[in-house]
Amino acid sequence: MVRVATRFVLLVGALLVAPNPAAGQYGFLGSLANRFSDLSFFANVGGLSPEHDRVRSDGMKSFGLEILFEVATLRREVGPAPVPDDSVRIVWREMRVERTAEGVDTINIYDIEQVSASVPLVDVWTFELGLGYGQASGFEAREPSIELKGAVRSLPAVSLYASYDAWGTYFGLRSGLMEVSGLQVVAEDGSATAGSAQSFMAGLLLGQAWAVAGMNLFIEGAYLVRDFPSVEWNGTPPPGTPRSMNLSGWALGAGVQFGVGG
Repeated sequence: MVRVATRFVLLVGALLVAPNPAAGQYGFLGSLANRFSDLSFFANVGGLSPEHDRVRSDGMKSFGLEILFEVATLRREVGPAPVPDDSVRIVWREMRVERTAEGVDTINIYDIEQVSASVPLVDVWTFELGLGYGQASGFEAREPSIELKGAVRSLPAVSLYASYDAWGTYFGLRSGLMEVSGLQVVAEDGSATAGSAQSFMAGLLLGQAWAVAGMNLFIEGAYLVRDFPSVEWNGTPPPGTPRSMNLSGWALGAGVQFGVGG
């Protein structure tokens, strides 16, 4: 897990510190470098719903990190535009020297420009893209004679957020490739059979954030679909071993977000 998380951090870090030509070689990720806004750390707890007939959990636990990029902002005008002291202003443009029969005459030429007051704006909706790494564990086999081990990793998870700034409330969609790392089933005699499984994750999020001491604290609820329709075992596993795993369910999480953008 440490190697995967470290590689993810190093890759994103390289994109953020690399000069523009180098970052551009990474295509879409490189183009996001100048929109880097926040870094967040989170931890979640939850349960399986519905539970698989051969897998159960007393409580799934997950943690991870996410890097956020601001994609767009919707703003609205706040009240009427302030009234300027003067509706026009006089701007000097040039000076001309003219010779007449009476002598030399100097003429200053001015332009009259309309003064337009800027309308104050406030952010209403902020849209962000998140790239994250997460790991979840806490599931086991229903069959008491075997032990099921492993952790679900997202490599990485991609999230889209829409935040209503006035309330600090945000909505999100999350997806990404996931795999079960270190998956194995251990029989009563101590023999272990390794396995592997990959699938795609999908989820809906609803959260609330508060600004505290220059950072954001947040809590969020989510429903995550983590269904592995096929588990491949390297050999013949003991009876009761799941051939598929449905680890979908609700989760409640909390975290802290640091603003690090320019």
